[in-house]
Amino acid sequence: MAKDLSFSTFLDEYDADFFDYLSKTSAACHSDKRYKELTEQIKTLYEQHPNVKAVLDIDRPCELSEEDCTALVEVLKYKNEMAGLGLKEVYFKGCIDCVSYLKKLNML
Repeated sequence: MAKDLSFSTFLDEYDADFFDYLSKTSAACHSDKRYKELTEQIKTLYEQHPNVKAVLDIDRPCELSEEDCTALVEVLKYKNEMAGLGLKEVYFKGCIDCVSYLKKLNML
């Protein structure tokens, strides 16, 4: 017999704080192997190109060399992929919530 799955849905846990829910859900990907690899690659680029980190973390203009610009493009590409991993987690959590909701309505 299949194990009874226990789901925690948005409606169960949160009344109005949707952004907290999204943040908590997307944070699940932080333990993903690819996410960790991307984090390490960004860290390495920041160490090799401190101006790239300064451009992204400080609210003031900063000059970049051509090499720094190439590194910046890589960092942004990696950050984009990391955001995609988070969105994937949110998508699958939505699917789980849908199944849970349908079960509560005795439709499944």
